[in-house]
Amino acid sequence: MRINNECARKILIETEKIPYGQVITVDELCNKLNDFSEEEIIFIATIFNHERYITVIDKISYDENDLSRYNRIKGLSERGYKLLDLIRSDEIWNLMKNKIDNFNDLSIFTISSIAGKIINTKHNKIFDLPENNLVDYFNW
Repeated sequence: MRINNECARKILIETEKIPYGQVITVDELCNKLNDFSEEEIIFIATIFNHERYITVIDKISYDENDLSRYNRIKGLSERGYKLLDLIRSDEIWNLMKNKIDNFNDLSIFTISSIAGKIINTKHNKIFDLPENNLVDYFNW
């Protein structure tokens, strides 16, 4: 199954909104993101759980990497915040969608790498730094 990049981004955004000390179930996440199928939300949330981008506080399924509708999500991990920071901006997200011909064929992780380079270039212009002075966001 292919990762729907729009869905992946929305999962990160919604997960960030979880108030401190509270949780939401995967089912509640599906209800908030009703533009996407339950299957794709659970699929992406499972990948984010496996890669430690989100924090799941219980394991109900028999396979520890698979999530069910009843798993509870506590929030983003540090890695999740770093990933979201790269793709949060609607301006940068829409710029990439419009300029990259194969946007939907790229993984969310490749897209976030491109977004990091765009952010670096913008910041370098603001601070009058050389454009090729890029920070590697994925050394974490």
